[in-house]
Amino acid sequence: METKNPGGSAPQPPEVRMGRFPWQIALIFVAAAAISRAPAIIVLAFGALASWVVVAVTGRLALSAVEVRLTLSPDRLVAGEQAIASLEITNRKPIPLPWLEARIFLGEGVERSRGAESLSDPPQSRRWLDCGFPLRGRERVAVRFRVAVPGRGAYAIGPVRIRAGDWMGFVQIEHTVPLRCEVIAYPAPLAIRDRTLASLRPLAETATRRGLVPDPLRFRGVRPHQRGDARKEIHWKASARLRELYTKLYEPATSLDSIFLVNVASYEQYWIQADPEAVELVISAATELIRHAADAGRQVGLVTNGIDNLTHQRPRSALGRGPRPLTRSLEILARLGPYAVGAPETVFLRERGRLPWGATLVIVTPRVGHGLAGAAVALRRAHHRVLIVCADEIPAVVGAHLLANGVARDSLAPVERRAAV
Repeated sequence: METKNPGGSAPQPPEVRMGRFPWQIALIFVAAAAISRAPAIIVLAFGALASWVVVAVTGRLALSAVEVRLTLSPDRLVAGEQAIASLEITNRKPIPLPWLEARIFLGEGVERSRGAESLSDPPQSRRWLDCGFPLRGRERVAVRFRVAVPGRGAYAIGPVRIRAGDWMGFVQIEHTVPLRCEVIAYPAPLAIRDRTLASLRPLAETATRRGLVPDPLRFRGVRPHQRGDARKEIHWKASARLRELYTKLYEPATSLDSIFLVNVASYEQYWIQADPEAVELVISAATELIRHAADAGRQVGLVTNGIDNLTHQRPRSALGRGPRPLTRSLEILARLGPYAVGAPETVFLRERGRLPWGATLVIVTPRVGHGLAGAAVALRRAHHRVLIVCADEIPAVVGAHLLANGVARDSLAPVERRAAV
């Protein structure tokens, strides 16, 4: 991600000026030279006036025609990885700057790399990155820093504060450039196995033992013709050879579309309590399941009752195949917070009318209560195949109720809670 702010191209925050030239001393030298007419005093007076002009001109033009560009690469990474923050400062005017200091402020969740910080640094200084250098006229300088993103989420770095002064060091000018670079950290991968469940949609995409529709591209054999068979399905060559009508047989096929319903409410009283560790496990598991489904060529979609940390809205991803739906789903999971906007059964049943008919629904949840179990049964009766993947053990009574109503359920094994190698 790249952001750029050229000097003078847009309304900028006001500059902060610190210090001033002691013009009273210059006036005293001028008055003394006019009264005494001594050569030494006259030289001092001219020197003071020249210094006054140099300080006024170079101080006023110190940060004019200075462009600042901030980039962050990569802007999509896995939690725990490092990114490169590049700061590029260009002096477009012919007047050099004897010194310039820049400070990049780091947002919450972004840290300085271990190699860039010292144990002697105060804790406050670890929230920004500092650099300083001189700039010649029409010169460009680029500085690169390593930053770490230890946790999942959406974060940002910026703004950038630059400071410079006049040639003689009397005046300092400070300006804050409103630059911002965002970075999205995906959850760390877990050793989650793929969980497939054929959908009830009448679309022939993959072979299966039992399906709704035969796939005419998967010819299996012939059988004796029966009354009611379509004429176009008669195998005329086999019928002529065997002198009896035979009908073509095809392998059954089905669709493997999957819509993932991710629940971040760890407790029934979601507005009071939250379990961040359980939510992180659920989001990591959902991320791996979506990756497995996309790698297998299935269409994936996402519905959640969580809240986006940046927009503070409940996001969703429509059913689709390819890199764009996958990226959209992964970014939604990366930006989710630990708090829910509503009970999972309420949110998921409200989405029932927008779900494709017959699609497989994979509910990923930290716990399964009676309300969520009832919603899963209702979705099963609405002609969906439903699979519940729970981070915790499912109570026996709830599990029996789900099994009796045709809802598949599974729990994460202890080995699946570990990070993938």
